[in-house]
Amino acid sequence: MEISKDTQNVVDTVESFTEKKLQKKNDFSVIMELAVSNLMIEEYGHAVFNGTAFFKLSKSLNKINPNEESASNFKKEFENYLEQFKTNIISITKHLESDTLAGRFDTTYFQLTRGCVLNLIDLAHDFAIFKEMQTHSKEENKQ
Repeated sequence: MEISKDTQNVVDTVESFTEKKLQKKNDFSVIMELAVSNLMIEEYGHAVFNGTAFFKLSKSLNKINPNEESASNFKKEFENYLEQFKTNIISITKHLESDTLAGRFDTTYFQLTRGCVLNLIDLAHDFAIFKEMQTHSKEENKQ
């Protein structure tokens, strides 16, 4: 799938915003391009929100004692945001015209495997950086 120059500029800006590299830069670019070209801005916004929450929860999950009472609720929240984020990505990528690319997204993100969850965490990382950049930009504009 060809990524427009505008989308590539946004992705490059996101990546240069932070010292961290985007984990799934190509897939992040494809999702953004699909969302923009299919006027799915609201769905993309939901993916940014849910992906950011999912990523933050994934980072905290390793720090929680599984024997604590709160661990069960935390795990439910994690699974809830995982499903919401995955649903957002599925609804955007259903517009893929390439069966090969659609199959790769299915294999990489949408199966019920630990590997797919880890790939979704990596993709959510990129959405979290995008959200961080948005927040930073809004704060700068207020000053």
